[in-house]
Amino acid sequence: MVLYKSQRTPKYNQVLNNIKKSLENLKLDLEIEEVDLDKNPERALRDGVLTTPTLDLVGLNWRFIGVPTVDELTEILEDIKKRR
Repeated sequence: MVLYKSQRTPKYNQVLNNIKKSLENLKLDLEIEEVDLDKNPERALRDGVLTTPTLDLVGLNWRFIGVPTVDELTEILEDIKKRR
């Protein structure tokens, strides 16, 4: 799971909290890699990320731009839990 952020990401904390709540609800222990686009623009270019916040669930071919709700995240993360 990769969370792309920048200094101009006003809703970053809300997204991070929603991710943590969803993982806790499902009792999933997944790593959240945080990528700061201001510090690592090459990674943003390579990954095709133009807007923050962007959440990329690697391996599920799922990307959310903006602020996903806890319910939206829980629904998609349930799929990960089923695959384990």
